[in-house]
Amino acid sequence: MKKLMLNMAQIAGFLLLLACQPLVAQSSNDAPADSDLMISAQVHGDIYGQPKVIDDFDGDGIKDIIFGATDGKVHIFSTTGREVFRPPYWPKQTGGPILADVQLTDLTNDGSTEIIVASQDGKVYCLNALGREKWVVNTRGKILISAPEIADVDGSGIHHLFIGSKSGMVSRIDDSGRLIWEVRMNTSVSAAVVARDLDGSGIKEIIAKDDGGKVMVFGTNGVPKPGWPQETAANLTWPFNVDAGDINGDGIKEIYTTTPDKKFVMWNTEGNKLNEFPLSDGAHTAPRLADLDGDGRDEFIIAQADGTITVCDRNGRSLSGWPFKTGHAIYHAPRIIDIDGDGRPDLVFTAWNPEGVGVKAGYIMALSRNGTPLAGYPKYIGKTVAPLTFADLNNNGYLEMIAAGGINYTGKQLHVFKTRARNHIKIAVLGQEVFFQ
Repeated sequence: MKKLMLNMAQIAGFLLLLACQPLVAQSSNDAPADSDLMISAQVHGDIYGQPKVIDDFDGDGIKDIIFGATDGKVHIFSTTGREVFRPPYWPKQTGGPILADVQLTDLTNDGSTEIIVASQDGKVYCLNALGREKWVVNTRGKILISAPEIADVDGSGIHHLFIGSKSGMVSRIDDSGRLIWEVRMNTSVSAAVVARDLDGSGIKEIIAKDDGGKVMVFGTNGVPKPGWPQETAANLTWPFNVDAGDINGDGIKEIYTTTPDKKFVMWNTEGNKLNEFPLSDGAHTAPRLADLDGDGRDEFIIAQADGTITVCDRNGRSLSGWPFKTGHAIYHAPRIIDIDGDGRPDLVFTAWNPEGVGVKAGYIMALSRNGTPLAGYPKYIGKTVAPLTFADLNNNGYLEMIAAGGINYTGKQLHVFKTRARNHIKIAVLGQEVFFQ
């Protein structure tokens, strides 16, 4: 995989005196040619993380878009076409490039939204809506692409943060920015740390995977659970995440991951291997579970690094019409959403073509549940590795699709497209990701 290019130009100081900067839809030859395109905007710095939707920030009555970039700043863009500039707080400068998703949460249950940012300076920043720092925690190691997991792990109503870093530590941070515990893994931790209630008890366990391939399950106190760790192949240049889900409907979740030596591996909560089957490549995002064929049983949706989308059962048997091969790198599992409004779930994802030039270096692809490309796709947006966000930005009842592209000067960075997806699709989670269910 190609090395990340992070040295981006900084915004000139005099621009900070401006109240806002207009975002003009592209009209040049590198513009995505699509009648559904609403916004295609230039951003200072590349966007590797998922753009999120924040409640109306600038008072125009329309939701706004927030994300971090490789210029080290958190940016807020109005969907009416302007970036919010409120020096010295917006755009908010951190101490290093931001590759991870910005997280939005009411961390302290006071009715206000906190903005959680993990920077490559190794620090986790908690900001209020004004952009002022509420607290900062130093993990003492770079945070590559993994945003903090925010979870109420014990049913107390109090949310804590869990994150790994290049220091090799997995850290638990409370809502006041206090380090509750940190546990050392074998090597650096680039993969996302996740909190899951594995046994239906209402208490969440913490699941982590280090860059050496070790998978660990911790209790809420940071003590490893019996049967863990389990070993898998070491990462290459990008992590291969781990997750958990209830595969057989018995109320107990299984734990699974993919590996750079092209395997899917699944364990029970005690660390006993339940299954393993070959893939054409590993999946950076952990496999997603969804019932695509309507038979009442979830399938695994595996977006492999070589550009193959596999939809299969727990034994690796593919559904009819799958796999679908793009031939290009995919970094995130597809979003499952009825994007064309026909009442059936679709799979929508971004892909990167290393041989592509300009906006042809990356695109958005949409497939039917049977693996057939939908009309109007692909939509070219330049090199892209970020997952998509769907939200009803203008309150018209339809969801817009928000995409980050243009990495390494292959195009503009922020794109918003109209879709036929409706906002009554359940469920919507914080940050306005929407999944068909």
